[in-house]
Amino acid sequence: MTKILRADVMLTPSGEIENAELEIDDQGRIAYAGPARAESTVTHDLAGHALMPGLVNGHTHSAMTLQRGVSDDEDFMAWLEAVQRVEQGLTRDDIVTGLELAMLEMIATGTVAFADMYHWDAGLLDLVKRAGMRVLAAPAMFTADSVGFAGVSPLTGAETLDATEAMAEQFAGDEQIKIAYGPHAPYTCPPELLREIAERSQRTGIPIHIHISESVAEIEQMTEQHGTTPGLLLDTLDFFNATVHAAHCVHLTQDEIELFARKGASISHNPVSNLKLGCGIAALPDMIGADVRLALGTDSVASNNSLDLFEEIKLATVLHRGVRHDATAVSATQVLEIATRGGAAALGFTDSGALQVGNLADVIALDLDVTRATPRGSLSSHLAFAATGQDVRHVFIGGRHIYADGKHLTLDAAHIQRKAREARQRLQSSPA
Repeated sequence: MTKILRADVMLTPSGEIENAELEIDDQGRIAYAGPARAESTVTHDLAGHALMPGLVNGHTHSAMTLQRGVSDDEDFMAWLEAVQRVEQGLTRDDIVTGLELAMLEMIATGTVAFADMYHWDAGLLDLVKRAGMRVLAAPAMFTADSVGFAGVSPLTGAETLDATEAMAEQFAGDEQIKIAYGPHAPYTCPPELLREIAERSQRTGIPIHIHISESVAEIEQMTEQHGTTPGLLLDTLDFFNATVHAAHCVHLTQDEIELFARKGASISHNPVSNLKLGCGIAALPDMIGADVRLALGTDSVASNNSLDLFEEIKLATVLHRGVRHDATAVSATQVLEIATRGGAAALGFTDSGALQVGNLADVIALDLDVTRATPRGSLSSHLAFAATGQDVRHVFIGGRHIYADGKHLTLDAAHIQRKAREARQRLQSSPA
């Protein structure tokens, strides 16, 4: 059924349109995006709202919502140890609950798609489909012989590789599901495994999602072991001949930034997580200047505590201005583009991320009848500097209305939150 949305203002690639109209055809794609038409039969009157593309979370570990607040005031390696201790007690039911809880939060704050590295199987992917979201899912692996999630699955890293390829074949062509290989990082995966994954990726076309150069400790470890930085080590393994989506990249050298740009690798900038864990500040202006493909991510709530991408949008815009002492270092328009169309492209959802004819209708509506929108300047300025996830009132993904006037239409919020509280209580009472 065709839907016609009417709103006060809309963000499109050609600019901001006042008194705007968006038509969604019965295939869930945008048939019209422009000024309101007198002859239209409006199905969703969103007066007092702004329409914009749905946000894309470039990097997270959704099931880790159960570990929110586990270790909030420790450095990176101590935090990692604390989180991994909790992970040893996780069951598959916990993974289900954590994933569902994350989707509740992401949808309610305007996220329509996410790149995720954790345990994944076909049943979990079906949960994403039923919720209505899009995902680039990367089953995590460490070494060929190790079992990553002992309480959840018996699969070793080598078996996870094969399972990844089986899932990619099963969900081939699905508009909501894409699969990636998920080697955790160069400091946790041996070079021979990374080389094998790169070779497989080139053969199968399955992309790779990996952490790179997140912390100083990682750089020091890699330099001691291999005599070079993580990015340059990966280049010697022909890793970037594959399609690579890298999280963090806080400590890339200028040579590595240029390498990423030349090879077409994408980067998820995750400023809140990187600051909270004391990892540092990625050189976003340099990455933009080098034409690196970019996304914006939250990382998990174990390292961020929130999945609200509007927090990342504001911080990514103002943080680098402060660091560079330059209010023009990063613009609101640039970061909004990274958080929408840039992220969608990085995840492989190339026909999402912008409100234009022919694209998938992945659109969110924000309430403008709030004090932080009164008075309102340009829409881009408002979205980057004042809006929060709490302003999101409606979410459409592929034209499907999944969040309406603040209520979830595809997920049972009360049931999921109850399960999450029970799971966290059990995990906290379990012996370390």
